[in-house]
Amino acid sequence: MRWNLTAVNNNRLYLGHPKTRASRNWVSLSPRVATALERQATLARAGQPAGTPPEGLVFCQPDGSPLRPQGILTELRRRGEELGLPRIGVHDLRHTAATIMISSRVPLAVVSKTLRHSTLSTTVNLYGHLLPHAARDAVTAIDEALTRADRKHHQQTDQASEDRAA
Repeated sequence: MRWNLTAVNNNRLYLGHPKTRASRNWVSLSPRVATALERQATLARAGQPAGTPPEGLVFCQPDGSPLRPQGILTELRRRGEELGLPRIGVHDLRHTAATIMISSRVPLAVVSKTLRHSTLSTTVNLYGHLLPHAARDAVTAIDEALTRADRKHHQQTDQASEDRAA
């Protein structure tokens, strides 16, 4: 079962179903992340009282209740400070992931689907400034194709000249 945790007025927590179909869709995870989440789920279940449903939360209080969003932000900032990282919010992690994917030359359509943007133009509008490498790659690809064509043309011209001379 998939759930969405919402803090109403930063106070009351509401656990409900995701609002959109896209939010209920699958998520691709690396084996490393899947293993870490399975390990965390096992730890979370081990600390929960008897009778807690097996599909309990992966990240939760010791009694199985949801973590408070403000507590997660506080912990993120505390750990970031310990590591000497800049102060960021939880949503900034999404932008970091997008930046890493784009910088690693993951196709923009894949980045867009991973981020669950409704259109590719949304991704381009938000992250288009990260795409200069794509323009350079396009120019380089065209230049390499023209260079190959020039070489082939010169080889054919040289061969034709040799054939006429023979």
